[in-house]
Amino acid sequence: MKAVHVFLGPSLTREDARAVLPTAKYLPPAKAGDVYRAVKNGAKVVAIIDGYFEQVPAVWHKEILYALSVGVHVVGASSMGALRAAELHPFGMVGVGRIFEAYRDGVYEDDDEVAVIHTAEESGFAVLSEAMANIRDGLLQAMRRGYIGRATHDTVLGEMKRRHYAERTWSLVPEIARNTDLPQSELDALVKFVENDRPNQKRLDALQLLTEIAHAGSRFDVPFQPPFEFESTVFWDQLVSGVRTGPGASSRVPIGAIRSHVGVVEDDADAIFEGALTMYLVVKEAHRLGIRTEPEQVARVTERFQMAQGLLTPETTQDWLNRNMLAEEEFSALMEVLALVESVARHHSAGLDAFLPAELQRRGRFKTVATAVTEKCDALAEFGNTFPSAEDVGTTTADLLDWYEHRFRKLGTSFDDHIRARRFHDGSQFVCELLLEYVREGAQKTSAVRADA
Repeated sequence: MKAVHVFLGPSLTREDARAVLPTAKYLPPAKAGDVYRAVKNGAKVVAIIDGYFEQVPAVWHKEILYALSVGVHVVGASSMGALRAAELHPFGMVGVGRIFEAYRDGVYEDDDEVAVIHTAEESGFAVLSEAMANIRDGLLQAMRRGYIGRATHDTVLGEMKRRHYAERTWSLVPEIARNTDLPQSELDALVKFVENDRPNQKRLDALQLLTEIAHAGSRFDVPFQPPFEFESTVFWDQLVSGVRTGPGASSRVPIGAIRSHVGVVEDDADAIFEGALTMYLVVKEAHRLGIRTEPEQVARVTERFQMAQGLLTPETTQDWLNRNMLAEEEFSALMEVLALVESVARHHSAGLDAFLPAELQRRGRFKTVATAVTEKCDALAEFGNTFPSAEDVGTTTADLLDWYEHRFRKLGTSFDDHIRARRFHDGSQFVCELLLEYVREGAQKTSAVRADA
């Protein structure tokens, strides 16, 4: 059988799993990006048993659809796998087991039916709470065997469901007994049944899934034929661009832990969060508008970024990549996002302009800018409200651009690219504004000399 990647955590021990399917590659519970990463790392069959719900973003529906679209078989059971299979079985994801069937048929609706708390991978994903699905199964078995009646079944079930999933354990039964008038004999019988039989439908479903894969013969040797066309949107492209498909250290840094660290340690946390939000909203808006980046635009953005960061040689660029734990393809993805920021800003130029005063005020710089603009308007009035030429103010365009580079910033290798990045439509518009600034600063110097005299 071709490469099988299994996402497994607390539902079944690795030892028990390998006893059934020894040739599979076993991975921790799936989180966002992991299925995509598995496909890129050669998986031909992806089996999702466990997945994260709250600590980190859950596995995306879209990445499962992507896996199916490129011929990878995706199967699920027991926990997150059952939930995703119920949602995506019309598209070809295969679900196995009673929990999957309950989700598929609408008997289960809430994620917390399969959610548990557990220890870390180093401690073997030891379960610290009981899944609601297991509790339902245990109560149903106990009632069918005559240990408890309908009233006890319904009351214990309701009390368990009322609790947060992290609090649910069979040890709550004595507490429920103290707070209700249920027959003590039935509750004692229930406790004994649980101690002896250990009802665990999640484990049974996980074993069933692995057994079916082990006995599938050549079923999975033929690529899956998807009944749909996968749409590779801008949003999808940018989501997966951040998925690190290699074993580099950066792929092991949890997003939630990064967020917490930034919030506590970094002085510019607000700016970092705002920048991340900007990129997220830009990608989302680009998806809505159907905006895509062109290679030439990404190349221009990359050149400006490298100049701004002082990455002027292959050696300095590689050093920067190493310090930021980025592979070359990940750096390219980052540049594509920055190019999208430029494109979306251009599309919404009027709206962006309307909020410039508010942003300058937020930064405490509005008065300075407003004063400079007023002085330029006064200077323009002295020229009869007609923009002067470079010769009119005693300079040349070449000298003016040279003054700009010494006074403000380098133009880079492309004048057109530079002015586009500064949100000017053409070179003449940029030069006119530069002339007014040159006149304004010259007037300020003249005034300063007169004051000194």
